[in-house]
Amino acid sequence: MPQKAGSIDPILYQALEWQVTFWSGKASADEKAAFQAWLASAPTHRDAWHKVQALHGRMADLPDKLGAQVLRNAPIRQGRRRVLGALLWLAGGSLAIGTARQTPQWHLALADHATRIGERRQILLSDGTRIDLNSASAVDVRYDEETRHVTLRKGEILISTAPDNTTVKRPFLVATARGEIQALGTRFRVQEDGSQIRVAVFEGAVALRPAEGKEVRLEAGEQARFDRRQIIAEGLADTDATAWIRGQLIAEHQRLADFLTQLARYRSGLLRCDPAVADLPISGVFPLDDTDRVLAALSEALPVQVNRITPYWVTIAPLP
Repeated sequence: MPQKAGSIDPILYQALEWQVTFWSGKASADEKAAFQAWLASAPTHRDAWHKVQALHGRMADLPDKLGAQVLRNAPIRQGRRRVLGALLWLAGGSLAIGTARQTPQWHLALADHATRIGERRQILLSDGTRIDLNSASAVDVRYDEETRHVTLRKGEILISTAPDNTTVKRPFLVATARGEIQALGTRFRVQEDGSQIRVAVFEGAVALRPAEGKEVRLEAGEQARFDRRQIIAEGLADTDATAWIRGQLIAEHQRLADFLTQLARYRSGLLRCDPAVADLPISGVFPLDDTDRVLAALSEALPVQVNRITPYWVTIAPLP
């Protein structure tokens, strides 16, 4: 039986994520550099990578560009699933199959619409609905005679629904790993956040339906988070949280460690915060398209220094 991701060593899981990135044939220069930074950052990383290579030794016998070629040439998403599934089987069995399907890189490679790290994009659906995808996000879209259906595979989206002009009005549904959201004529944000889904409503209302819990209606100006069983209200919707659609990251008396966690979503590589400066407060409006400029601004505004081992391995540390 395939193992679940939760039963695998986290470092080995990261190594598998990198393996799927390279199999997708879409690894950018930044991602390749980030991989080298990850590999060099700890002996346990190198050991895990060697295990993955040993596990998938048979993949080395295939031509280097075969995986990328068949994935690009597969005519439909389901075809790509079958092709990559076959490559995974060739590479070494149940461990790879059980975990690779759950990695972020897998979702980005196979989604109908996806963004890379640092990229943001808006898509316009056939009914006029607009979906903004934040950095490293992925969605599938399926419209049929009965429903308008969007699946959030990974990341964060902002949805502005349009009226359904078909004769039979179709509900607009967003599926997530924790449950379903039905839009009730609305503009709302959905974010995958670890084991929970965060939802904020800016116009109209939505119905939250945890997979194993009771439905709750969320009105304009409200936000909440939910897992498979329960919904937890979080008060007023944070409009600053959607500043990314304008290319901005807004902080107001935020812990530096929390700010850097948000900033890390928009840059490749490792961005770490020394515990000694984690609680420093930060406020301001920062440009997402130039994260190096943001780091430079931090060193001017706070008693911190930016330590770069490589451009893709950065630590914010206290001044000496």
